[in-house]
Amino acid sequence: MTVSESTLSNPYRRNIVWLGFQILLKFVFALLFRYRALQIKRLPPTGGGLILSNHQSYLDPLLIGLPLQRPVSYIARENLFRVPFIGWILRKTYVIPINRDSAGTESVREGVRRMKVGFLVGIFPEGTRSTDGELGEIKPGFVALARRAKQPIYPVG
Repeated sequence: MTVSESTLSNPYRRNIVWLGFQILLKFVFALLFRYRALQIKRLPPTGGGLILSNHQSYLDPLLIGLPLQRPVSYIARENLFRVPFIGWILRKTYVIPINRDSAGTESVREGVRRMKVGFLVGIFPEGTRSTDGELGEIKPGFVALARRAKQPIYPVG
């Protein structure tokens, strides 16, 4: 299930769906949780790249992408796309589905393609959220993505 080039839009501008979420969430997270992003200026405004982060909360993809002015194509498990409202949001915000049971090369190819046209691709190398806050076992899929894309890697914590 790949997204065609025409629906990807511009890799340097958010689409209207994410822009709406961004405005609302920036206000909510800043007000309620005193959210702030540090060192955001180190991320270049153009060019593809791979964002690697640990995964401790359902909110991680939102919080990582929130301060950015450009979209992040996260890689997420394909069964999330079947959840009625969540699936619609994922499709509208450039998320790449992956079947974790038979993780083929389709998601890796799509991630590489997107990075080469200028998108940031986000992945959680553990493959799932940490239940105890400890770093989990790192899955090998992100290494294939990093090697094939030959793009900068941006660690996020």
